[in-house]
Amino acid sequence: MQRRQIEEKLEKLRALLQKLETEGMENIRQKRILADMDDDFRENEGAKLVMEDHEFLHLRVFRLKKEILELKKALFKLRK
Repeated sequence: MQRRQIEEKLEKLRALLQKLETEGMENIRQKRILADMDDDFRENEGAKLVMEDHEFLHLRVFRLKKEILELKKALFKLRK
């Protein structure tokens, strides 16, 4: 990849990460309220689904951060 392509992809990934960290977390918060999650949510099916969504969101954020780091490394190598 060329430097400009890497920078553009990095910019898009950062924007997506920002969106996930704000809007995604807000959606999870709203779902938690609607699922009436108490301290003991093991018996609540709706709460279980919310927790799965929450874990999936964190996995997506982790993968995005990892990809951003790889692009930063590639960009750094091109600058040398």
